[in-house]
This record gives sequence, C-alpha cells and structure tokens, in this order.
Amino acid sequence: MVKENLEVFIAKAKGKLHVMEILPYYSLRCCLVAYGEKTVFSLCKNDLQVEGEANMVDIVIEGSTEEIIKLLSGTKMRDIKGLSFKGSFRHYLLLDSLFTLVNRSERKEVS
Repeated sequence: MVKENLEVFIAKAKGKLHVMEILPYYSLRCCLVAYGEKTVFSLCKNDLQVEGEANMVDIVIEGSTEEIIKLLSGTKMRDIKGLSFKGSFRHYLLLDSLFTLVNRSERKEVS
C-alpha cells in the first residue's frame, strides 16, 4: 500500500520542475517503514525513484501505514505525531519541503 502511494507521489514530483530543483546533486536513500514493511526510494537532482532493498540508507521515516500515506499526501511531518524520523535536520527539512510542495497545488487554500 505504501509502495503504490509512493509511486504516485514520485510521478507527481517528476512533473513539477520547481520541486525537482530543490533536490540535492548527491544521492539520498530514504526508507519508509510501516508495520515492518520497508519501502526504499532515492532522490537526487536528476532522478527520484523507488528502489529495491538497500543495505545503506541515509534517512528512515517510521510510522503506521496511515501516517506514511498522510505524509505522502502533503501533511507536514510535525503534524503527524506518530512518525519517527532518523536522519539529519537538513534532510528533515528537505523531505518535509518535498512532501509539501509536491501536493501543494492540490490542497485548497482558505483565505
């Protein structure tokens, strides 16, 4: 379930050039863990893709399936209480921005 949502998220991200611009030149591997199910994806300036098993990861985000799906849908990480993030603060800010910006145009703004 997480993998399918991640694939949709990645497809949306690749269609938004302003989002791809914030990605680093170096490759980062991120592991999403939901109830023991691991889904790994990598990101860099030129690509964003789902990967198979990875021995080394830079970032681990762990939570329930519902929390991970909320995250992929654009909810701020700080607003999802059950999430656990392992990585640097810089990576936290990068991923939080990425998840938010990819879904920003779909959310309705209230004035």
